[in-house]
Amino acid sequence: MLYSEFIRSVIRYRPSQVVPFLAAYSSGCERAIQRGETEQWHPWAVSAIAKESVLRGHEFSANDITPKVLAGLIHDFNGSGIPLPGQTTASMLTPILHEQLPYQESLFEDMARAHALLVHSEPGQTPIPWEEVLGIGLDQAIRASHVLHHVVVRSGGRYDAAILDMPNFQDIFTRVAPRSEIEATASLFTSSIGDLRRARAAADERVLIPEMLERYAFNPLISHPLVDLGARGVWAPQTMFIPRALLGPNLYYKGLDRWGKSFADGLGKRVETYVGKQLGLISGIQLHPEVEYAKDMRSIDWLWVTDEAVILVECKAARMPLDAQAGGETLESVMKRYIGHARGQIDKTARLIRERHPAFDHIPKDRQIVGVITTAEPFYLADTPFAGFISTGEVPAMTMSLRELEVLVGYSEPEAAALVIEQAHRGDDGGRFIAKFTDEALRRENPILEDAWRAFDFLEHGAT
Repeated sequence: MLYSEFIRSVIRYRPSQVVPFLAAYSSGCERAIQRGETEQWHPWAVSAIAKESVLRGHEFSANDITPKVLAGLIHDFNGSGIPLPGQTTASMLTPILHEQLPYQESLFEDMARAHALLVHSEPGQTPIPWEEVLGIGLDQAIRASHVLHHVVVRSGGRYDAAILDMPNFQDIFTRVAPRSEIEATASLFTSSIGDLRRARAAADERVLIPEMLERYAFNPLISHPLVDLGARGVWAPQTMFIPRALLGPNLYYKGLDRWGKSFADGLGKRVETYVGKQLGLISGIQLHPEVEYAKDMRSIDWLWVTDEAVILVECKAARMPLDAQAGGETLESVMKRYIGHARGQIDKTARLIRERHPAFDHIPKDRQIVGVITTAEPFYLADTPFAGFISTGEVPAMTMSLRELEVLVGYSEPEAAALVIEQAHRGDDGGRFIAKFTDEALRRENPILEDAWRAFDFLEHGAT
């Protein structure tokens, strides 16, 4: 089935019906998951149905949406991914992974990392004035978003401000988040259908996704998950968007829109510092910062000396743009710009070490050299034969996201080094690094994330 046929199926039903129906459905699925039930559902399909309804639907249809209709729409959506002309393995797999895997990522790590990267400031770092963008601090908005999520999920997908007047909420205002912050965050998340359509039009002016890739085009509900239907109420057709609206790429683009290049540059330094702090958790690690080997000429960001190798770590605050996520024409150039360029930087530092440049006298010359590229967001197919770009270099290298780094540092130094050395290749013949971790390692606590989580310690006590 063509995706355009799926859209036609969706818009047979009125948005004023679809939005509340999906809200009740998605909130019910979330409650089932919280109860430990294993009922299978497809949150990405629900998101797509909601997107197409609010962006293209109309109120002139007499058709009623029902559970059977929804099941049919989900089936149609899942069957709409037919191969496109000229599609490669990379352009087919990349959008599917970016469409589905974010729903499976842990909110604990994402929330804690948002605080550690974007709220907490190390000495010498300029604090990010999120109040200019959000109206309140980022920590406060994230905390309030979880109150909203709790309220909406337990209210059948609806947000009714009157619930804040209930007596049992007064304790939440004291122990979790003030009412003013909850209301401010709800306002930040709420848009009318007209607002959502204008947001999509503005996004299309910046980057227009080809019509054949519409399935993966910008969904304004991701950052504005509450839909104001006027007298019909305010609803969250995809309740999972609420606690995620102030994490990851949403924050990145809010910062970029507000502060431009200065924000991107500052974030790059924050990611570099964060990677160094995480690596510093490995007991017994020998870690050296970047080297200025000539005027305004610097090495890669971190040099990790092990008994078996010198591991060169290059940090990228890289996020794959929407067109590349959708498997569009920019996919190969984006992989080359981030992964390929990083490998070039690693190779250059390796050559300086091997040529015994005096700036690297403190780095051993008697062992192999491997590289690590850390990315702020996952590049799911990096290092695999399906990446869409043949990433090669003089030095064997591998790519890991910050999430993978946060797990790696729980290993002993010899174990962590051995995992990196084993995964590093000269070409794209590796695989997803997280697949190398044991279940025990994935469950280990990360001290930096645990410390950052204390900004949201109300969740530990179930106050919401």
